[in-house]
Amino acid sequence: MESNISTPGSRIAHETTSIYVDLAATVGLFVVATAALRRWRRQRGAAARAQASFDPGAALVPGETVIAGTVEREAGASVAVRVELEQEASEWENSGIWVHEWTETGRKVHTHPFYLRHASGHRVRVEPGGDVMLVDEMDAVIRLDLARRIRIAELLPGERIFAVGELRRAPDAEVSVWRGGCNEVREGYVLVPPRGSRMLLSSEPLGERFARRAAFHRRWGVAALVAAIAINVVTAPVIARCLLGETVDARVTHLRRYDDSDGNDRAIIMAVGARCFVFTGEVSAYEVTGVDEGETIQVRRVPWWDFATVIDSDRIPNVTGYLALPLLGFIALLYWARRYTTRPWYEKEKLIERESGKLAESMGAAQGRARDAR
Repeated sequence: MESNISTPGSRIAHETTSIYVDLAATVGLFVVATAALRRWRRQRGAAARAQASFDPGAALVPGETVIAGTVEREAGASVAVRVELEQEASEWENSGIWVHEWTETGRKVHTHPFYLRHASGHRVRVEPGGDVMLVDEMDAVIRLDLARRIRIAELLPGERIFAVGELRRAPDAEVSVWRGGCNEVREGYVLVPPRGSRMLLSSEPLGERFARRAAFHRRWGVAALVAAIAINVVTAPVIARCLLGETVDARVTHLRRYDDSDGNDRAIIMAVGARCFVFTGEVSAYEVTGVDEGETIQVRRVPWWDFATVIDSDRIPNVTGYLALPLLGFIALLYWARRYTTRPWYEKEKLIERESGKLAESMGAAQGRARDAR
């Protein structure tokens, strides 16, 4: 007697579709991992270059680099780099405790080419560009009124900084000699923004910062790789059934239904096929609904791997592969979000600072600091 529990190949059809989903998710996870590990490698290289910048004997070599030196303005220039952050405040009270928050409403960056006096004695011309990132103390504050202020960070002559950019050899008007009755402009060292990125100028050592970012990207790259491997380990039986399996007929010789300790309907089944093939397993009772001993069922057999051999039934379609896409989306979105939310203030589009107390009290404190400065 034939059983009508499934159409031959019904389960394999479901699982073939799930494999394509799994493949797409795997490719996506490898893309995320590659992107993260590339950033890890770049940040690790930047950390090494930042550490090498402490060596006064380090040679100036064209290419992406970190240079340490003392700021010197270009002749006639009144500014090197100056960042002005406009902020507006709001305040609120919670259980008797007052808090106020300053939110950036605008940012102005004033730049002009300047020079870094390197430990070797060379003057490196720095052309920062208008989107330069400046890491410096914002120690100047202009209070416009109770709820508006401007915070300022500026590179001053004599300040020692670290500059991240691409070093080149190029003509420099301030590197010239008098020859034959005219000024002959010679080549000097020029630092420009690195390709595809912005220049970073910092009064703080950058090695630790780059090392932290490198570790961050490495963790996410490894996590994406582990996730890609894990979903393929989980779906390995499905892949084996689709690529290596064969659908065979088998006669049910033993079938016992029971409830497990959790109250789930289960069944133990034994079926015998041609060429001494024997299938035994514990399955969901729903998968063998309407099946009795003596009936013939279809079994998807995987040679040499009994664990991957299953009843070919469309009642329990495999969904393992479909779980891979949500996993990809979760990891990709979380990595993207963490990558941006953990950035330092100078890389964020909007600076938000929270302070305790009322706004009026902060106004008095600011005026007191101004009197002390005078």
